[in-house]
Amino acid sequence: MAAAFIERFRDFCGRSKALTAIAGINIALGISLWIISLFTGEQGAGAATLHRTFALSGDFHTFLTHPWTLFTYMVTQFSLLHLLFNVIWLFWFGRLSLYALGERQLLSLYLGGGVTGGIVYLISGLAGAVAPGASLCGASASVLSLMAAVALTIPDHRMNLLLFGEVKMKWLCLVCIILSFVGLGGASGTYGGQLAHIGGVGFGAAFGILRKYRSQISETIEEWNGKRKMSQKRSSRERNAAEVIRQAKGSLCDHNRLDQLLDKIRVSGYSSLSAMEKRELDAISRRLRENDKTNE
Repeated sequence: MAAAFIERFRDFCGRSKALTAIAGINIALGISLWIISLFTGEQGAGAATLHRTFALSGDFHTFLTHPWTLFTYMVTQFSLLHLLFNVIWLFWFGRLSLYALGERQLLSLYLGGGVTGGIVYLISGLAGAVAPGASLCGASASVLSLMAAVALTIPDHRMNLLLFGEVKMKWLCLVCIILSFVGLGGASGTYGGQLAHIGGVGFGAAFGILRKYRSQISETIEEWNGKRKMSQKRSSRERNAAEVIRQAKGSLCDHNRLDQLLDKIRVSGYSSLSAMEKRELDAISRRLRENDKTNE
């Protein structure tokens, strides 16, 4: 019975290990916290302990003693209604993310959007935008990250919606994001929570833009690196030529210096010349040949 349910659940998640794990953790933890809350009450020491353990506190000093909450908050829902809406949107946009981006990107977007939203919430707390004792929980920032990335990756993909007909993905995602900011879909109505949602949307949008223009960015970087390497080689050749000429210009004239080098070769062989002397010999010989041609 349990095995059959798990297989059905995996089918519902598109056979994706990432989406199955994320949705399963949200549902299991959400139901467990709801049941515990029934016995401990929504107020009091028990509820406060649960919030400190799983939710992200708006107080930075509390966060420093509970750093793991930057990750646990994005799979924590204390309300069944909050859990229901977040899981529905997670299933919907998680499947779309699998279609548009792939499994690895789905996990990266969920975690990245959640962490970014959490960091924005902590900054909001330091700025005084979060009420004292407030905390953040829920998958909203992570799901909004998925929405934004999907909207930018497949903006013209059409979804057939009941009562509305075919709707382009960019408009569907835009409406869902707006609904989350007005407090529907289980979204937090606090100002700090809205800023966390902006963090999730921002991460997803940045991910989608970078993915869309990745090839152009890579070409630009490769072109810039090629030009930089060519410039370095040209500068190196110019420096070597200047050094050869500088060494060749001494108190001795070219013929005298050439005689010195040839004497050294006659006595000790060509291999006895240093690398600088070999370049100097080539430079003097080339210059003398050019002078002979000019005199002719």
